[in-house]
Amino acid sequence: MAMLASPTLAKANDTNDPTTATDGTTTSQSDAQGDDQSGTQADYDITIDQATPVVTAKSGYHITFTINNHTNQATEAGTAYLNTNLLFTFVSRTDMQNWAEHTAGIPTPDSLGTVQVPAIAANGSATVSINVSTSQQTLAALGSWGPKPLMLSYITGNQLLAALPTFLTRSSDGLTTAQTPAMNLTVAVPFTSSAWQVDEDAVKQRIAETDEAGDGSSSSSKQSDDANTANNTGNDSGKSAVTEDGKAAAPATPKSSETDGAQSSPSSDGTGAVARAITLSDNDADTASELGQTFAKHRSLQVVADPQYLQESAVQPSIAAIMQPSDFDITTYAAVGDDEAYRKAGISTEQWSADRATSLYKVSGKTEKSTPIAWQGSDPWTLDALTAARTQGYSTVIADASFDADQTDAVHTGTYVVNTDAGDVTVLKEQAVLGTLAKGQATSDSAAAETSDAGRLARLMAQSAFYQMEQPYTSRYLLMTFSRSDSAAWIDAVMSALEQASWLNLTDLNTMAQAEPYSVGSDVNVDDSQAADATVTRSTLNQLATSRADIMRMAGSILKNELNSSEASSLDPQALARQDANSTATHTSDPTAWIGSLLAIHDDMAVRALTGAADTDASTRMTTGAQTLASELLNSVHINPSESVSVFSESAKMPITISNDLPYAVHIRVNSITDSMQIVTSRDAEVSIPAHSDAQVTFTIRVSTSGSTTAHVTMTDREGNSFGNTQNTAITSVMRISDASGFIIIGFAVLLGIVGLWRQFHRKKDPDE
Repeated sequence: MAMLASPTLAKANDTNDPTTATDGTTTSQSDAQGDDQSGTQADYDITIDQATPVVTAKSGYHITFTINNHTNQATEAGTAYLNTNLLFTFVSRTDMQNWAEHTAGIPTPDSLGTVQVPAIAANGSATVSINVSTSQQTLAALGSWGPKPLMLSYITGNQLLAALPTFLTRSSDGLTTAQTPAMNLTVAVPFTSSAWQVDEDAVKQRIAETDEAGDGSSSSSKQSDDANTANNTGNDSGKSAVTEDGKAAAPATPKSSETDGAQSSPSSDGTGAVARAITLSDNDADTASELGQTFAKHRSLQVVADPQYLQESAVQPSIAAIMQPSDFDITTYAAVGDDEAYRKAGISTEQWSADRATSLYKVSGKTEKSTPIAWQGSDPWTLDALTAARTQGYSTVIADASFDADQTDAVHTGTYVVNTDAGDVTVLKEQAVLGTLAKGQATSDSAAAETSDAGRLARLMAQSAFYQMEQPYTSRYLLMTFSRSDSAAWIDAVMSALEQASWLNLTDLNTMAQAEPYSVGSDVNVDDSQAADATVTRSTLNQLATSRADIMRMAGSILKNELNSSEASSLDPQALARQDANSTATHTSDPTAWIGSLLAIHDDMAVRALTGAADTDASTRMTTGAQTLASELLNSVHINPSESVSVFSESAKMPITISNDLPYAVHIRVNSITDSMQIVTSRDAEVSIPAHSDAQVTFTIRVSTSGSTTAHVTMTDREGNSFGNTQNTAITSVMRISDASGFIIIGFAVLLGIVGLWRQFHRKKDPDE
């Protein structure tokens, strides 16, 4: 057994004993671990930058770590020690967690290596590495596979300044010990994104209907064929729209039109590329490309793709399953429990159904069959949520550890079958600790080594090995999932380590779904302590309902050829959007298809605003985009600025010009009111304004005195609800009297003047004068 390089280190590895420095001071183990129990930062800590996740016969062990000095004083040069315990075996999950939290009294007397650490400046750091060869005495003596405790210690002047417990995991590679059956592990990752952006220019073009190519057709025959495929395989979205003359409209839409409501336009470079109202950011395109490369390297990784995101990204990975379109949050939908609120916001159940997911998947160019699997949203899977998912065609769902709150002595298969009123649902529940680590989170705030990716990966591999060792001959199927935002580099590192784990058998989702379920029944024991606040969702729904109602106002009470309430309620936005893709070339006076395309854009924004991702910025962006769409639409009918009016008689005319930038005629009311009782205008006038045209209305001004006021001119729809801008026009009255009264007054004044002059010349003088 290797001897310790420093006599002080032996005590440093025993949590029950303090470490006594040569100067007589005492440093307890808790003081040296990075963060003390009160949550304040320690003076010194260690962060693992890189470490060998699985030790094999040829790998050796390599670790790079950074020692941080958080004090205002520089440290002297010191030594870092790497120690383990060859004879120790973890016997419980509690032991594993206590060691990670630095509260387990486990000695580590076996040295793996040391390294000299240079002096560290005040508030500075030093990064060093320890490389242990396969022939090193301690590592070569490691004769059994599995997790071992590993301690990093930093000592200067015989004083322990920092200590960090982590794990070393040995595979069975090269060992002569008996082999036990590998534990089944399924690793899944959601291929989706919340990085959607709204192109306001494309929105304006779609509103004005100036977004088509000169020949009225911006779609290739291949794109039309793809759209027809979506029509034939979709649900209600596959219904063909009908033009004004009753003929079926050809769906000349690009292949991604079901994604963004066929908001197509040629790009400014004249290439005919489709500009969309809803796009992905450039950064997300890079992220998708990196993920695609990682997926190609690890075929055992189960990619569950959002079919709408799959369409937009340039990545075509091998897909294990498809999830609900736009990663719609089904669990929060069930928690809110208000289908009408979602419908008013523009989100129908058909938008996130399994049928629509399958339709979108085919449009993306995929030919192989893929199973729809619903991914958990912000809230836990409840019986209501499972029923909603099953009603929309999802017979399998993926759940996190909140699904079954019961704790068992050992890990078990994560397959459940729940009986719902809509049918049985297979729930694949992920293992809590593995899932937490895979998502880049520490198992607790006190697990200091797990603040870095390398530290978390070391714990993940050790934990998975322990799970296999605790019941080596029991067949179990565990699930581990990555988060929606995990990087390609992290996923690659984890999968590379798992593929070296001799104790694991990486299986697919279908195999796990077909495994003997751990539980079958109609009860769901849910831990809802992490459930999202539905208040935020309700607020988002209200905002989306308002913006959609504004579009319907345009359709029903502003457009000259309005849609009546029954027509509006029966609109299929997605199908009408496909009809409208070449509307410039076949333009009629019927605005139905145009309104349908605007609703499709709005509703696609709405469904993206309510995803299961915790990215509130995405929800805000989509909600704001929907509000901008409605605002731009209503503001396309606007009152032009007018000059001030001067009035020189009892009445005058005030002309007001209204512009209609829309591609369809409107019929509205224009209202005027002044701030004065003595200078007033006529109250309202109705006007029809052709598409892309101006029209003028004239108000009569009546005055009874000189003065000034302001006329406030507004617009209302035919229901009397105001919209658009307000034009304030200044009115100045310089009072002029009418001709009849003027002559009378002038004649009377002349008469008085004559009388006055006569009296002046015929007046008798006073004798004294």
